[in-house]
Amino acid sequence: MFDDLILMFEGIPWWQILIASILAFIPVFIWVSIFVRRKQHSPKSLIKVFLLGTLTVLPILWFQSWLNPYGWIEHNITNVTIGLLATFILVGVTEEIVKMGVVRIADTSKMKIQTINDAVKFSILAALGFAFSENIVYFSQVMSSGNLGALFTTVIFRSAFTVCGHLIFSSIFGYFYGVGKFAQPIIEQQKWTGEKHTFATIINKITRIPKETVVRYESLLTGLGIAMGAHAAFNFALQMNRTIEAIIIIIIGYGYVHFLMNRKAGHLALAGESGKSLMGKTDEDVVLELVGMWYQNGKYQDVIEICERLLMRDPTNKVVQLFKAKALDQAKVSKAVNSVKSLFSENETQSTMSILEELRKKKTEMERIEIIKKNADKLLENKPNTPQTNNSNPQLT
Repeated sequence: MFDDLILMFEGIPWWQILIASILAFIPVFIWVSIFVRRKQHSPKSLIKVFLLGTLTVLPILWFQSWLNPYGWIEHNITNVTIGLLATFILVGVTEEIVKMGVVRIADTSKMKIQTINDAVKFSILAALGFAFSENIVYFSQVMSSGNLGALFTTVIFRSAFTVCGHLIFSSIFGYFYGVGKFAQPIIEQQKWTGEKHTFATIINKITRIPKETVVRYESLLTGLGIAMGAHAAFNFALQMNRTIEAIIIIIIGYGYVHFLMNRKAGHLALAGESGKSLMGKTDEDVVLELVGMWYQNGKYQDVIEICERLLMRDPTNKVVQLFKAKALDQAKVSKAVNSVKSLFSENETQSTMSILEELRKKKTEMERIEIIKKNADKLLENKPNTPQTNNSNPQLT
């Protein structure tokens, strides 16, 4: 393993390795300033996660030297395209697994993941550590060739796209890891919104494994699978000179991660047990059922208001906290969706508004008619009786 690492830098002067390290640290500094602004954890903890990420190249080198999987693919798969696809799938699988290991180590240590966003941030730092080590190797090898133009292109491309790719793929895994870690309060909240975990329910009935444990590992494997698949697709697109497709993957992924990092639910501290509820169990169930119905029907503002009242009485109730956070997120999304719809359906909106205006006018007219009728009835009731005559025509005087 260490022999392979030494061979990578064989014949490269130390000063070139130093310059390559400085160049590799530039994107680390930039991306850390973008993604890790909040200070829920001490800088010491964040540095530890980053350093663990830099060491992830070692198990990958050991895996490659022990099993030599790329040699096996080269000798046994004759189709070049399929061989490249298999290679990049393997690269995505191994790299995401070792980065997952860093997050697991951080979570089981004193650092502890307190929120879903903590899991995302730890994943980002692990990815930055891996990308830092990987870039040192790439930049050193390009510098040793003496081609400064190639060095400039490599630094810009890997700093802007490849590093970003690592962050995105790991962030997706980190989100699902966080959801799995806090499976219990999330399942409790989802119960009241009608969301079901069929697979976890079946496994629980067959094996008696707790439902939250099944959901935890199901979420972890889902995140790992998506990260591996996206990583492999990105690498394959680059190798096949499908640069536009690779850039699209990065843009979509960045938008998704940015959305995840700004969700209220992601910032919610879910670690630890809930405090003792001040509401009775029956009352709590009735209220949560009502909140769940409102949430399903899109009445997010009502959910937010009732949750705020409930949290005044029961501030540590994590299910209520989740309802409020998710309602805030959904209200924001709904507002954005409606804004976008209004941009692309101006005529439809104007038509709808004209219909509504017409209905308002009719309603106003009906109300006026009702008022006139009521006034007419009152006048008739108050009018004095006149003597009746046999002649149908009134008498002239």
